[in-house]
Amino acid sequence: MDPQATWEQLLAAYADGDWDLIEERATDLLAWLDRGGFPPKPLPRSELGEDGNRVLARAGCLFALDAVQGAWRIP
Repeated sequence: MDPQATWEQLLAAYADGDWDLIEERATDLLAWLDRGGFPPKPLPRSELGEDGNRVLARAGCLFALDAVQGAWRIP
């Protein structure tokens, strides 16, 4: 897996409102991180280090999954 490419695809899917792809990419990236895979760099010019990148990527994935669940809720 290329976590950077997956992160960028997640962001593009979010911008396009592609809920299925958002869910797929966020789930894939979370699974990768949970297995100890290295994180993407969520911020291009960041000095967060691996731990900071991991926390930010996880938070972004969880936020995206929450948005997907909200999009599919029937009011």
